Amino acid sequence: MPRGRPRKIDPEIVLEKAMTLFWEKGYDGTSMSDLVQATNMAKPGIYATFGDKEQLYLKALAHYFECAGKELFHELAHSEQPLYEAVKTFYEVIMHGVQQPDGPRGCLVLNTLVEFAHKAKAPNEIGKDINDLRTTAFATRLARAKAEGELKADTDIESLTHFLSGQTLAIGVMGRSGDSAKAIQGLVDVALSVLPNANAKKP
Repeated sequence: MPRGRPRKIDPEIVLEKAMTLFWEKGYDGTSMSDLVQATNMAKPGIYATFGDKEQLYLKALAHYFECAGKELFHELAHSEQPLYEAVKTFYEVIMHGVQQPDGPRGCLVLNTLVEFAHKAKAPNEIGKDINDLRTTAFATRLARAKAEGELKADTDIESLTHFLSGQTLAIGVMGRSGDSAKAIQGLVDVALSVLPNANAKKP
């Protein structure tokens, strides 16, 4: 009996599974055998479709950004909410993402920056690029808030940008470390306290 055609595997599904595995185990902790088992795709097929392990990681990281970062950064930069609410909304999405009870904890971009910090590899450069895009989103929204009078005229936008953007990384670290939702919320509350909040109760 002639064999039927091999079942085609959707590359998007494979990429999603590879992304999740890298997110859980890291680049060094993930072997090609792990990827074959997780994706149900033979090693030659992975190489033919995505390239070697590093190329697959790069594609998985780009996929992560497209799914979890690109739109979020755009919404922060161009939000019509008051500044406090816009930043709060951004942090809430990040908090939810790093505390998934049934999925990887932390942030794949942050994990990449940490794992590749001292390696001259492409993932480190992409991680830095995404980090810069987040910082730019904060800078854009803060500059508009200053121009529109939400922030004082003498506000140091550059320092405030790096402070608020840096808290995103702190949230990722806490999520990866398994800190409680209460502890992470506490960090966010302190970060937000530097911004004017029209809804805050007056003493």
